[in-house]
Amino acid sequence: NAAVMITLWLYFVLKLVLEMLLSSTSTVTKYYFGWDSRLSGLFMAFMAMLMFPCNFFLAKLSQTFEDRELIVWALVLMLVSVVGILDYNADDYFVIQYIVFAIGIFLSTNSLEGPNMGLLSKTIPKSWAKGTFNSGFLATEAGTLARSVGDVLISFVAGTLGLGMVLNGMFVPMALLVGISLLLVRKFFNQLTDMDDDTDDDTASIASMDTAGSLRGITLVSDKKHVTFGGEKD
Repeated sequence: NAAVMITLWLYFVLKLVLEMLLSSTSTVTKYYFGWDSRLSGLFMAFMAMLMFPCNFFLAKLSQTFEDRELIVWALVLMLVSVVGILDYNADDYFVIQYIVFAIGIFLSTNSLEGPNMGLLSKTIPKSWAKGTFNSGFLATEAGTLARSVGDVLISFVAGTLGLGMVLNGMFVPMALLVGISLLLVRKFFNQLTDMDDDTDDDTASIASMDTAGSLRGITLVSDKKHVTFGGEKD
C-alpha cells in the first residue's frame, strides 16, 4: 500500500525536521544573536501560539481541498523554509531571516501532520487497524524514531563541524529529505486517495461466495454419506 508507506515516511520526516528546529533553537540563537534562555523560550512560545490561527485556517482549507493537495502545499512551504533558514553568509546572517523561516518550518510541519494523519486513517487497510502493530503504533514509533535521530544528528553535527556550521549541518540534509518526500508525493499522487468502497464490497462478496461454496460442499458430502448409509441398511 503506497499511500500508507508514504504517509508514515512523511510523518517521520516532519517530526525529524521539527525536532531539529526545536532542539537547536537555544544553541543557534545564542551563537548567532546572543539570546539567553529567556528570549529563546519567548520565541518558542510565540511560535506555539501561532498554531491556533494556523489550525483554524487549515480546517477551512480542508473543506475545499483534498488531503493530498494540502500535503503538497505543506511540503512546498517546508522546503522553502528549510532552504531559507540556511546560513549563506556567516557575517550577514540576520535575526529576521531566522525568525521568519523558523516560523515557516514550525507551521509547515504542524500543518502537514493533520492532513497526513487524516490520509493515513482513510487509506489504512482494515487488517492494519487491528492487533498490536496497528497504524497508531507505527505512527508513534515513527515519531519516536525521528526525535531520537534528530537529537543524535544535532549532537553529531555540533561535535564534528562546530557551532559555526551547526545550522547548515542540520538543515542541508533536511532540505534533501523534504525534496525527496515532495518528489515521492508527486509520483504517487494518484494513489494518495481514500480506499475504494467498491473494493471492500468486492472483497466481501468474494468472501461470501467462498463461504456459500463451502456450505454447499458440506451439504453434498453429507447427502452422499446419507445415501450410502441408507443403501447398506436396505
